[in-house]
Amino acid sequence: MRKVLSYYKSKNVNIVIITLLVISIIITNSFVIFSSNESTRFYNAGLTSAITVGVAFVVCLVQIYRYKIGIRRQEKTGQPRRIFDNNKMHFSICLFLGLWFTAHMIWTLSYQQWGISIADALWFLGYASFGYFLFILYHHFFRDEFEPFVLILVAIIIAIALIFVLDTIVSILRLISTQTVDFSMALVTLVYPVLDAVLFFPAILIFWAVRRRGSRSKQKGTAIQEQKVAEAKLGEGKTSFSSPLVASASSIWILLLSIAMMLSAIGDTGYAYSAAYGPDTVQRDVWIWDVFYNADHLCFAAALIGYRHLFSFNRQNSYNTKDTHRSSPKEEP
Repeated sequence: MRKVLSYYKSKNVNIVIITLLVISIIITNSFVIFSSNESTRFYNAGLTSAITVGVAFVVCLVQIYRYKIGIRRQEKTGQPRRIFDNNKMHFSICLFLGLWFTAHMIWTLSYQQWGISIADALWFLGYASFGYFLFILYHHFFRDEFEPFVLILVAIIIAIALIFVLDTIVSILRLISTQTVDFSMALVTLVYPVLDAVLFFPAILIFWAVRRRGSRSKQKGTAIQEQKVAEAKLGEGKTSFSSPLVASASSIWILLLSIAMMLSAIGDTGYAYSAAYGPDTVQRDVWIWDVFYNADHLCFAAALIGYRHLFSFNRQNSYNTKDTHRSSPKEEP
Protein backbone atom coordinates (compact mmCIF):
# COMPACT_ATOMS: atom_id res chain seq x y z
CA MET A 1 0.00 0.00 0.00
CA ARG A 2 2.88 2.34 0.76
CA LYS A 3 4.24 1.85 -2.75
CA VAL A 4 0.85 2.52 -4.31
CA LEU A 5 0.51 5.73 -2.31
CA SER A 6 4.00 6.74 -3.39
CA TYR A 7 2.95 6.12 -6.98
CA TYR A 8 0.00 8.51 -6.74
CA LYS A 9 2.12 11.05 -4.88
CA SER A 10 4.66 10.82 -7.71
CA LYS A 11 1.93 11.40 -10.28
CA ASN A 12 0.80 14.55 -8.44
CA VAL A 13 4.38 15.82 -8.33
CA ASN A 14 4.72 15.19 -12.05
CA ILE A 15 1.54 17.15 -12.77
CA VAL A 16 2.83 20.09 -10.72
CA ILE A 17 6.19 20.05 -12.49
CA ILE A 18 4.63 19.89 -15.96
CA THR A 19 2.24 22.73 -15.07
CA LEU A 20 5.09 24.91 -13.76
CA LEU A 21 7.14 24.04 -16.84
CA VAL A 22 4.41 25.23 -19.22
CA ILE A 23 3.90 28.42 -17.21
CA SER A 24 7.64 29.15 -17.11
CA ILE A 25 7.95 28.64 -20.88
CA ILE A 26 5.07 31.04 -21.53
CA ILE A 27 6.39 33.71 -19.17
CA THR A 28 9.99 33.46 -20.40
CA ASN A 29 9.08 33.66 -24.07
CA SER A 30 6.67 36.52 -23.50
CA PHE A 31 9.69 38.73 -22.75
CA VAL A 32 10.91 37.92 -26.26
CA ILE A 33 7.68 37.89 -28.26
CA PHE A 34 6.27 41.09 -26.80
CA SER A 35 9.48 43.14 -26.92
CA SER A 36 9.00 46.76 -27.95
CA ASN A 37 11.30 46.71 -31.00
CA GLU A 38 13.54 44.44 -33.07
CA SER A 39 16.77 45.38 -31.31
CA THR A 40 15.28 44.76 -27.86
CA ARG A 41 13.76 41.51 -29.05
CA PHE A 42 17.14 40.33 -30.36
CA TYR A 43 18.84 41.12 -27.04
CA ASN A 44 16.06 39.64 -24.90
CA ALA A 45 16.09 36.47 -26.97
CA GLY A 46 19.78 35.89 -26.33
CA LEU A 47 19.55 36.88 -22.68
CA THR A 48 16.61 34.62 -21.89
CA SER A 49 18.37 31.71 -23.62
CA ALA A 50 21.40 32.26 -21.41
CA ILE A 51 19.26 32.52 -18.28
CA THR A 52 17.25 29.37 -19.04
CA VAL A 53 20.33 27.26 -19.70
CA GLY A 54 21.77 28.73 -16.50
CA VAL A 55 18.67 27.51 -14.65
CA ALA A 56 19.23 24.02 -16.08
CA PHE A 57 22.87 24.21 -14.95
CA VAL A 58 21.90 25.13 -11.39
CA VAL A 59 19.23 22.40 -11.24
CA CYS A 60 21.81 19.89 -12.48
CA LEU A 61 24.34 20.84 -9.79
CA VAL A 62 21.72 20.67 -7.04
CA GLN A 63 20.32 17.31 -8.14
CA ILE A 64 23.75 15.71 -8.53
CA TYR A 65 24.66 16.96 -5.05
CA ARG A 66 21.47 15.43 -3.64
CA TYR A 67 22.16 12.24 -5.57
CA LYS A 68 25.65 11.92 -4.07
CA ILE A 69 24.36 12.71 -0.60
CA GLY A 70 21.79 9.94 -0.93
CA ILE A 71 24.51 7.47 -1.90
CA ARG A 72 26.67 8.46 1.07
CA ARG A 73 23.67 8.09 3.37
CA GLN A 74 23.11 4.56 2.11
CA GLU A 75 26.75 3.69 2.65
CA LYS A 76 26.76 5.08 6.21
CA THR A 77 23.67 3.08 7.16
CA GLY A 78 25.11 -0.10 5.65
CA GLN A 79 22.44 -0.33 2.95
CA PRO A 80 23.46 -1.90 -0.38
CA ARG A 81 23.94 0.60 -3.16
CA ARG A 82 20.98 0.14 -5.51
CA ILE A 83 21.72 2.87 -7.99
CA PHE A 84 24.40 3.39 -10.59
CA ASP A 85 27.02 5.99 -9.76
CA ASN A 86 29.50 7.23 -12.36
CA ASN A 87 31.39 10.43 -11.55
CA LYS A 88 32.48 10.86 -15.16
CA MET A 89 28.84 11.00 -16.25
CA HIS A 90 27.97 13.50 -13.52
CA PHE A 91 30.89 15.67 -14.57
CA SER A 92 30.09 15.40 -18.27
CA ILE A 93 26.52 16.67 -17.95
CA CYS A 94 27.64 19.51 -15.68
CA LEU A 95 30.39 20.40 -18.13
CA PHE A 96 27.89 20.33 -20.99
CA LEU A 97 25.55 22.82 -19.32
CA GLY A 98 28.42 24.99 -18.06
CA LEU A 99 29.86 25.26 -21.55
CA TRP A 100 26.50 26.07 -23.07
CA PHE A 101 25.77 28.71 -20.44
CA THR A 102 29.10 30.38 -21.19
CA ALA A 103 28.48 30.15 -24.95
CA HIS A 104 25.05 31.75 -24.65
CA MET A 105 26.45 34.58 -22.55
CA ILE A 106 29.19 35.22 -25.12
CA TRP A 107 26.62 35.10 -27.92
CA THR A 108 24.44 37.66 -26.14
CA LEU A 109 27.12 40.10 -24.98
CA SER A 110 29.75 39.90 -27.73
CA TYR A 111 28.03 38.65 -30.87
CA GLN A 112 28.84 41.69 -32.99
CA GLN A 113 32.59 41.48 -32.23
CA TRP A 114 34.28 38.11 -31.78
CA GLY A 115 31.92 35.97 -29.73
CA ILE A 116 30.45 33.79 -32.41
CA SER A 117 33.57 31.67 -33.08
CA ILE A 118 34.26 31.11 -29.39
CA ALA A 119 30.59 30.40 -28.73
CA ASP A 120 30.52 27.80 -31.50
CA ALA A 121 33.60 26.08 -30.06
CA LEU A 122 31.97 25.93 -26.63
CA TRP A 123 28.71 24.62 -28.07
CA PHE A 124 30.56 21.88 -29.96
CA LEU A 125 32.46 20.87 -26.82
CA GLY A 126 29.15 20.82 -24.97
CA TYR A 127 27.68 18.49 -27.56
CA ALA A 128 30.63 16.12 -27.11
CA SER A 129 30.24 16.16 -23.34
CA PHE A 130 26.50 15.51 -23.41
CA GLY A 131 27.00 12.86 -26.09
CA TYR A 132 29.31 11.01 -23.71
CA PHE A 133 26.60 11.11 -21.03
CA LEU A 134 23.87 9.79 -23.32
CA PHE A 135 25.85 7.03 -24.96
CA ILE A 136 27.21 5.74 -21.64
CA LEU A 137 23.69 5.79 -20.19
CA TYR A 138 22.41 3.80 -23.15
CA HIS A 139 25.37 1.42 -23.18
CA HIS A 140 25.21 0.64 -19.47
CA PHE A 141 21.46 0.08 -19.10
CA PHE A 142 19.92 -0.57 -22.51
CA ARG A 143 22.47 -2.02 -24.90
CA ASP A 144 20.75 -5.44 -24.92
CA GLU A 145 17.24 -4.07 -25.24
CA PHE A 146 17.03 -3.96 -29.04
CA GLU A 147 18.05 -6.20 -31.88
CA PRO A 148 20.68 -4.77 -34.26
CA PHE A 149 18.01 -4.48 -36.96
CA VAL A 150 16.04 -2.02 -34.80
CA LEU A 151 19.12 0.11 -34.20
CA ILE A 152 19.89 0.21 -37.92
CA LEU A 153 16.27 1.07 -38.77
CA VAL A 154 16.15 3.97 -36.28
CA ALA A 155 19.51 5.24 -37.55
CA ILE A 156 18.26 5.12 -41.16
CA ILE A 157 15.08 7.04 -40.32
CA ILE A 158 17.04 9.76 -38.52
CA ALA A 159 19.60 9.89 -41.34
CA ILE A 160 16.87 10.30 -43.99
CA ALA A 161 15.32 13.20 -42.07
CA LEU A 162 18.75 14.77 -41.62
CA ILE A 163 19.62 14.44 -45.32
CA PHE A 164 16.32 16.09 -46.25
CA VAL A 165 17.05 19.04 -43.94
CA LEU A 166 20.63 19.49 -45.13
CA ASP A 167 19.63 19.17 -48.79
CA THR A 168 17.01 21.88 -48.37
CA ILE A 169 19.51 24.24 -46.73
CA VAL A 170 22.12 23.59 -49.43
CA SER A 171 19.47 24.23 -52.10
CA ILE A 172 18.77 27.60 -50.51
CA LEU A 173 22.48 28.44 -50.61
CA ARG A 174 22.61 27.58 -54.31
CA LEU A 175 19.47 29.59 -54.99
CA ILE A 176 20.93 32.77 -53.53
CA SER A 177 24.51 32.14 -54.63
CA THR A 178 24.50 35.43 -56.52
CA GLN A 179 24.02 37.30 -53.26
CA THR A 180 26.58 37.98 -50.54
CA VAL A 181 26.42 35.11 -48.09
CA ASP A 182 28.75 34.31 -45.21
CA PHE A 183 29.36 30.72 -46.27
CA SER A 184 31.61 29.95 -43.29
CA MET A 185 28.82 30.85 -40.91
CA ALA A 186 26.26 28.96 -42.98
CA LEU A 187 28.43 25.84 -43.11
CA VAL A 188 29.12 25.95 -39.39
CA THR A 189 25.40 26.09 -38.68
CA LEU A 190 24.95 22.93 -40.79
CA VAL A 191 26.96 21.05 -38.18
CA TYR A 192 24.34 21.65 -35.48
CA PRO A 193 21.52 19.60 -37.09
CA VAL A 194 24.02 16.79 -37.62
CA LEU A 195 25.04 16.83 -33.95
CA ASP A 196 21.38 16.98 -32.90
CA ALA A 197 20.67 13.89 -34.99
CA VAL A 198 23.63 12.02 -33.48
CA LEU A 199 22.44 12.73 -29.92
CA PHE A 200 18.78 12.16 -30.69
CA PHE A 201 19.62 8.56 -31.66
CA PRO A 202 20.47 7.32 -28.13
CA ALA A 203 17.84 9.58 -26.54
CA ILE A 204 14.96 8.07 -28.51
CA LEU A 205 16.28 4.55 -27.93
CA ILE A 206 16.48 5.16 -24.18
CA PHE A 207 12.92 6.46 -24.04
CA TRP A 208 11.65 3.56 -26.17
CA ALA A 209 13.48 1.06 -23.96
CA VAL A 210 11.96 2.50 -20.79
CA ARG A 211 8.47 2.31 -22.26
CA ARG A 212 9.01 -1.27 -23.41
CA ARG A 213 10.18 -2.36 -20.00
CA GLY A 214 7.21 -0.68 -18.38
CA SER A 215 4.82 -2.48 -20.74
CA ARG A 216 6.44 -5.83 -20.00
CA SER A 217 6.12 -5.19 -16.27
CA LYS A 218 2.39 -4.56 -16.52
CA GLN A 219 1.91 -7.79 -18.42
CA LYS A 220 3.56 -9.78 -15.64
CA GLY A 221 1.10 -8.83 -12.90
CA THR A 222 -0.20 -6.10 -10.65
CA ALA A 223 1.99 -3.30 -9.33
CA ILE A 224 2.08 -4.70 -5.79
CA GLN A 225 3.00 -8.18 -6.95
CA GLU A 226 5.77 -6.82 -9.08
CA GLN A 227 7.11 -4.77 -6.19
CA LYS A 228 7.31 -7.93 -4.10
CA VAL A 229 9.23 -9.65 -6.88
CA ALA A 230 11.60 -6.67 -7.06
CA GLU A 231 12.22 -6.76 -3.32
CA ALA A 232 12.91 -10.49 -3.47
CA LYS A 233 15.49 -9.92 -6.21
CA LEU A 234 17.14 -7.17 -4.21
CA GLY A 235 17.62 -9.70 -1.46
CA GLU A 236 19.72 -11.69 -3.92
CA GLY A 237 21.88 -8.66 -4.71
CA LYS A 238 20.15 -7.71 -7.97
CA THR A 239 18.76 -4.36 -8.94
CA SER A 240 15.39 -4.80 -10.65
CA PHE A 241 13.54 -2.49 -12.96
CA SER A 242 10.53 -4.78 -13.29
CA SER A 243 8.10 -2.67 -11.27
CA PRO A 244 5.74 -0.50 -13.33
CA LEU A 245 5.90 2.03 -10.50
CA VAL A 246 9.57 2.58 -11.28
CA ALA A 247 8.84 2.69 -15.00
CA SER A 248 6.22 5.38 -14.54
CA ALA A 249 8.49 7.42 -12.27
CA SER A 250 11.37 7.27 -14.75
CA SER A 251 9.68 7.61 -18.13
CA ILE A 252 8.41 11.16 -17.51
CA TRP A 253 11.95 12.46 -17.00
CA ILE A 254 13.27 10.58 -20.02
CA LEU A 255 10.37 11.98 -22.05
CA LEU A 256 11.20 15.54 -21.00
CA LEU A 257 14.83 14.94 -21.93
CA SER A 258 13.80 13.71 -25.39
CA ILE A 259 11.44 16.65 -25.89
CA ALA A 260 14.23 19.05 -24.95
CA MET A 261 16.51 17.54 -27.58
CA MET A 262 13.76 17.68 -30.18
CA LEU A 263 13.18 21.37 -29.47
CA SER A 264 16.91 21.98 -29.74
CA ALA A 265 16.95 20.25 -33.13
CA ILE A 266 14.04 22.39 -34.34
CA GLY A 267 15.80 25.57 -33.21
CA ASP A 268 19.12 24.58 -34.79
CA THR A 269 17.43 23.61 -38.06
CA GLY A 270 15.51 26.86 -38.20
CA TYR A 271 18.63 28.84 -37.43
CA ALA A 272 20.47 27.01 -40.22
CA TYR A 273 17.73 28.01 -42.66
CA SER A 274 18.07 31.63 -41.58
CA ALA A 275 21.86 31.50 -41.83
CA ALA A 276 21.57 30.23 -45.40
CA TYR A 277 19.86 33.50 -46.34
CA GLY A 278 22.55 35.63 -44.73
CA PRO A 279 23.32 37.57 -41.52
CA ASP A 280 20.47 40.05 -42.02
CA THR A 281 17.96 37.21 -41.94
CA VAL A 282 19.65 35.77 -38.86
CA GLN A 283 19.42 39.13 -37.11
CA ARG A 284 15.74 39.36 -37.97
CA ASP A 285 14.64 35.79 -37.23
CA VAL A 286 16.95 34.58 -34.47
CA TRP A 287 14.40 35.44 -31.77
CA ILE A 288 12.01 32.89 -33.26
CA TRP A 289 14.53 30.10 -32.79
CA ASP A 290 15.46 31.37 -29.33
CA VAL A 291 11.85 30.75 -28.34
CA PHE A 292 12.49 27.07 -29.09
CA TYR A 293 15.83 27.20 -27.27
CA ASN A 294 14.16 28.65 -24.19
CA ALA A 295 11.59 25.85 -24.18
CA ASP A 296 14.41 23.35 -24.76
CA HIS A 297 16.46 24.58 -21.80
CA LEU A 298 13.48 24.68 -19.46
CA CYS A 299 12.42 21.16 -20.46
CA PHE A 300 15.97 20.06 -19.81
CA ALA A 301 15.88 21.69 -16.37
CA ALA A 302 12.58 19.92 -15.61
CA ALA A 303 14.05 16.59 -16.75
CA LEU A 304 17.01 17.02 -14.41
CA ILE A 305 14.68 17.37 -11.42
CA GLY A 306 14.31 13.60 -11.72
CA TYR A 307 18.05 13.06 -12.19
CA ARG A 308 18.26 10.10 -9.82
CA HIS A 309 15.58 8.29 -11.83
CA LEU A 310 17.88 8.31 -14.86
CA PHE A 311 20.00 5.72 -13.01
CA SER A 312 17.24 3.60 -11.46
CA PHE A 313 17.24 0.95 -14.18
CA ASN A 314 18.43 -2.62 -14.20
CA ARG A 315 21.63 -2.81 -16.20
CA GLN A 316 20.53 -5.67 -18.46
CA ASN A 317 17.27 -6.59 -20.13
CA SER A 318 15.06 -8.22 -17.51
CA TYR A 319 14.48 -11.09 -19.91
CA ASN A 320 18.14 -11.51 -20.74
CA THR A 321 19.94 -13.38 -17.94
CA LYS A 322 23.14 -14.25 -19.72
CA ASP A 323 25.01 -11.31 -18.14
CA THR A 324 23.35 -11.08 -14.73
CA HIS A 325 26.64 -11.87 -13.06
CA ARG A 326 27.94 -8.54 -14.45
CA SER A 327 24.98 -6.39 -13.38
CA SER A 328 26.35 -4.90 -10.18
CA PRO A 329 25.28 -1.22 -9.98
CA LYS A 330 28.67 -0.30 -8.50
CA GLU A 331 30.51 -1.19 -11.69
CA GLU A 332 31.51 1.75 -13.83
CA PRO A 333 32.33 1.49 -17.53
